[in-house]
Amino acid sequence: MVAGKFMSVPTAMPRWAMPNTALSHHRHRRIERYLIAAVMVYCCFKVIEWTLSPPSSRIQYDFEPKSYVQLERQQAVKKEFLHAWDGYRDHSWMADGLLPLTGGRKTQFCSWSATMVDALDTLWIMDLTEEFNYAINGTMTIDFRSSAEMCEVSLFESTIRYLGGLLGAYDLSHEPRLLAKMVEVGDLLHGAFKTSNGMPCSYCHLANTDEAFFPSTNVAMADVGSLYLEFSRLSQLTGDPKYQRTVDHVLDVFQRSVNDSSIPGLWPEMVDSSSIDSDDATMQRHFAKASYVYSLGALSDSSYEYLVKGHLMLGAVNSTYEDLWTTASDQIRNFMLFRSFIPGADDETRKILFSGIISRTPGMTEIELEPRTQHLACFAGGMFAMASRIFGNGNDFEIGKQLTQGCVWAYDNSPTGLMPETVTLLPCPELDSDQCEWNATTWESYSLNCMSEGSCIAPGMPPGWMNVADPKYILRPEAIESVFIMWRMTGDEYWRDVGWRMFNTIIHHTRTPYGHSAISSVLYQSEAQVYHEGVMVTTQRAMQTDDMESFWFAETLKYFYLLFSDVDLVSLDEFVLNTEAHPFRLVDSLRGF
Repeated sequence: MVAGKFMSVPTAMPRWAMPNTALSHHRHRRIERYLIAAVMVYCCFKVIEWTLSPPSSRIQYDFEPKSYVQLERQQAVKKEFLHAWDGYRDHSWMADGLLPLTGGRKTQFCSWSATMVDALDTLWIMDLTEEFNYAINGTMTIDFRSSAEMCEVSLFESTIRYLGGLLGAYDLSHEPRLLAKMVEVGDLLHGAFKTSNGMPCSYCHLANTDEAFFPSTNVAMADVGSLYLEFSRLSQLTGDPKYQRTVDHVLDVFQRSVNDSSIPGLWPEMVDSSSIDSDDATMQRHFAKASYVYSLGALSDSSYEYLVKGHLMLGAVNSTYEDLWTTASDQIRNFMLFRSFIPGADDETRKILFSGIISRTPGMTEIELEPRTQHLACFAGGMFAMASRIFGNGNDFEIGKQLTQGCVWAYDNSPTGLMPETVTLLPCPELDSDQCEWNATTWESYSLNCMSEGSCIAPGMPPGWMNVADPKYILRPEAIESVFIMWRMTGDEYWRDVGWRMFNTIIHHTRTPYGHSAISSVLYQSEAQVYHEGVMVTTQRAMQTDDMESFWFAETLKYFYLLFSDVDLVSLDEFVLNTEAHPFRLVDSLRGF
């Protein structure tokens, strides 16, 4: 048909195309062939372009086909990872963790070598093949069931760190030994659902397979609402549907109770799993009435995260995740997000949002907002940004961006450059589309007048901060997680520069001879003697504490490394990351986007 188009003779035919001689005919055919070839080449390029960048199913920015590795920054992150990993391997191998100030061994989650298992996929991502194989060999020696006899297993922590760590390492490396190990762990943890109503026992001695357990009565929402991805992926890899069925039942409970709480559409920080399937209708509704406090921080966070990621992973076969997210996100936007008086509000990068804590007790008509944000809630920026693509709500991207900017500002505004666990801010009067301007008079009035507890500024607070209930920094990943997602979704180098600034600040304050430490308070720093490029120097540093969580390897350093690596390494279009940053490969026939 294309050839026929070029062979048709127009009314006003140019002289070079007139078929009055053999030469002109020859030229005509040659030009025709060139045009056909050009069209075919163009079409081929467009097909290739569409294949590489499907227009309707991408989360990541459509990067140009060239390397986006920032090698110097990437290798700096890898160097710090190896510094801490060598400390763990040399001084606390097979322990749950390393004590980074003393070089001691940390015992935590049933002594199942949490740091080693949690770090498996990061070792693979950083191309540390020898260390990866060494850690795999160590993992194969863990007898999870026998060692669980004297240990009360945390279902949530064990699922996201151990089962998630094994799944992520397998999905990246396809190491066959990991498959049997993840089944061993999965079957052990699956025993927690052996209760009268199918809701899990969140803290139980799981070694006794003959024992029936009681569902937890007053438990963190995240402990029961953050299990879908891991058990679903285990069913996909093993072909055994029992794991999927178990968490589908839990999801169904959340769906049935979505309008039972004091703020319909949300679930409180604490839930009562024992009330499900009770003969008493009032008791059935008590699942979502165990508390009247709601947040995106501790106790709740990953339950909302898994609604977005659950749809990404399983949306083609289960629409419940989308339904629950649609309802919950409306309430989060309406009541949980707030703006704060901050210096530099006229700067575009200072147009920011925070996630607070809301409550509504029986008899109250209004929903109360406490303008206290948590480092844990910094994941919400990435969550809303991803949701904007997955569910097609463009406004959510701007919300995600401003939430991420809020956490970046909290880092920058801190005396040490580190965000605390929790901080209470001075809120704007209304959640306007525009950032409220900094008002020094208002700030001073709050500083001088303490009308009621929590309504005045604590001494020594940075501008915009009212008080800090928990000043620690414990190597948390949530802020850099959202910065990483913003980079992958926008391709804006601004986010890499932000991440690099955060990385250098964190390393400056946390590096120890054996690894990296938590910080007791981000509000204060003092003189410290440290080695810098082989020379002892005096500098200002925060007070260190002898603790290094496994998520330093599993999440924080992984996100920093990926931020400066090739954008196809753990692509957000091919993997979904669990709440411990373990990547699970998406299945095209099941994914919702």
